[in-house]
Amino acid sequence: MSKLAKPSFQSVEIDLVDRRLEAQAAEKGIPSLIITEPASQVAEAPLKPQPRPGPTPLRAGEGARPTPRAQMKTLNLEVPDYAWIEIKMRAAKQMTSVRHVIMTALIADGITIREADMIEDGRRLRGSEAV
Repeated sequence: MSKLAKPSFQSVEIDLVDRRLEAQAAEKGIPSLIITEPASQVAEAPLKPQPRPGPTPLRAGEGARPTPRAQMKTLNLEVPDYAWIEIKMRAAKQMTSVRHVIMTALIADGITIREADMIEDGRRLRGSEAV
């Protein structure tokens, strides 16, 4: 039984390949990514929670308990992808849910939402709903 010789691989000149790709992208009108600093030199700042405007309660004393899920309504909404990305990034920076970010925006626009319904992350309360 004869052993097959392993094929030798040709070295690839990355700079040449990059230049050819950039030229073809420019020819076809494809936008290019511009890197200003090497990724290894970019220092990541620690994420700090952004201050949020406080929710306004409906009436004093009302809203001590969140609205039961059975009384909640679903809102299906289409937004542009760039808005969705910004909403998700804001929720991640604030360490809250997308729902909380949207409800905070509704409060800022004058929609009244009870303070008890301003749950930052519903997953934290699902296990304690029976309480």
